[in-house]
Amino acid sequence: MRKTLLILHASPLAADQRALTALRLAGALMADNKEVRVFLVEDGARLIDPQLAADHPCRGLFYELLDAGLEVQVCGATLRKLGWDEGYLLPGVQKSSMKALSALMTEADEVVTF
Repeated sequence: MRKTLLILHASPLAADQRALTALRLAGALMADNKEVRVFLVEDGARLIDPQLAADHPCRGLFYELLDAGLEVQVCGATLRKLGWDEGYLLPGVQKSSMKALSALMTEADEVVTF
């Protein structure tokens, strides 16, 4: 099975909609039976913010993909920078590190950044 790593550093609130595009791509890849992992870093970590509006298009899709088994890791340094503790982590989202990202990149057949 092909492995795809998506690195999201764009905010879900950015006008360019990169976060939404990343999530849509993740869903399409999963539908094509690819193993998909998402690594959230910097503003991309705001995808797990409970303050993200319930009607925001990223929020519903993100929860749907988590329920479908999307593997998501978030940078621990970013969590600290934002002042968030592990209570911010949603079920299915793991605290991670740049070292772990390096390993994910090595394992992946393809890496896409947003």
